[in-house]
Amino acid sequence: MPAYELRRLPAAETRYLRHVVLRPHQRPEELVYPGDDAPDTVHLGLYVEGQQLGVASLYREARPGSPSSTEWRLRGMAVLAPQQGKGYGAALLQACMDHAARHGGTQLWCNARTTASGFYTGLGFVVEGQEFELPGIGPHYLMWRGL
Repeated sequence: MPAYELRRLPAAETRYLRHVVLRPHQRPEELVYPGDDAPDTVHLGLYVEGQQLGVASLYREARPGSPSSTEWRLRGMAVLAPQQGKGYGAALLQACMDHAARHGGTQLWCNARTTASGFYTGLGFVVEGQEFELPGIGPHYLMWRGL
């Protein structure tokens, strides 16, 4: 894997990859997620030679039905298709886990596309519950791991 740089971004700079990788049927300006501009939210970009190859967003948010105040949610994680499988996603995810742990997080969770569940399982996540459908997006699992 070539050398990469991770940097914090404003939410707007995540939307192009959210569009291209995750939701090509939506325009980038439609990819504003609730909490994108919350004070605790962190958006990270992964760059190689100045080109943005990946993004991930991290929100202080408990899993559905959980009373915890120490859970963080991973959302909008995307790596350009030709760059997937090279370790960039794992690097982004590790940076998110590190940030959450440094800020009192005890768990990280996400709604993972079924097709990405192997990636998350390989990095210590477990599936909670049954597969579910996000309308217009596809099948997902709720997945989480301790920090």
